[in-house]
Amino acid sequence: MTTEQEIKNKVKEFRPISQEVNLFDPNINDKSIRLYKFKDGLENKFKIWIFTDRIKLETQLATLLLFSINFPDKVCLANKFLEEISGIGKVFTDNSKDDQIQSCIKLLTDELKSLNFDNSEGLIIYRNSLQLTLKNERQILPEIETCNRIKSIVELNYPDKIYRINYSEIPNDLRQLIVEFDSWAISNDLERDDKIKEATSKEINDLILNIEPKFEQIKLFLDGFKQKPLTDGAIKLQNLWELVIELTLDK
Repeated sequence: MTTEQEIKNKVKEFRPISQEVNLFDPNINDKSIRLYKFKDGLENKFKIWIFTDRIKLETQLATLLLFSINFPDKVCLANKFLEEISGIGKVFTDNSKDDQIQSCIKLLTDELKSLNFDNSEGLIIYRNSLQLTLKNERQILPEIETCNRIKSIVELNYPDKIYRINYSEIPNDLRQLIVEFDSWAISNDLERDDKIKEATSKEINDLILNIEPKFEQIKLFLDGFKQKPLTDGAIKLQNLWELVIELTLDK
């Protein structure tokens, strides 16, 4: 039985959906070629990415914290060593909220110790996701339950602050496009594909009819940044532009 089949059997009660992927994870320096997606009995959404000798269990999260255990994070740069905790592992942060992270880990002590990480396993908490990197032979169901407990503790005690993007630098008519089609301004390829699959023909046509006539104006606006980094609002606008290009090419 292949690793993929073993993982699928372990979570079969949740009726996982499987798809081929090509995702390189810089934190574990390996590529995933298979992804399983499912909801657990509490309606929490999970993803399992299959790597060579490990899996990554991921669920959504809303917190103001950023830290990792055992892996210096290369994605959002929680890569500065903070401390090593017996029975838990090495903690890495971006040094922005170290006091809060230390107090959070104290609240999570029992859950983190129950995971019993070895050096090839670990945890990363981003602002919008919780990820566990685990060996393939893990049972997974106990780890899913632990994930849910960690998520509840973190969101209760360190909730994400309301984040409002400043659209002031964007021309008014383009700003209205972002406001109206914000749910489509997705940068993650897999999440964008899911959004397209779930959308009706009318929703897709409305998106195209509103965005496509603004292509030239959007391009001129984005070109104005030149060597400057795009603002959050400009990134959303770019995501909409690229999505509509993709949709019109597929027609």
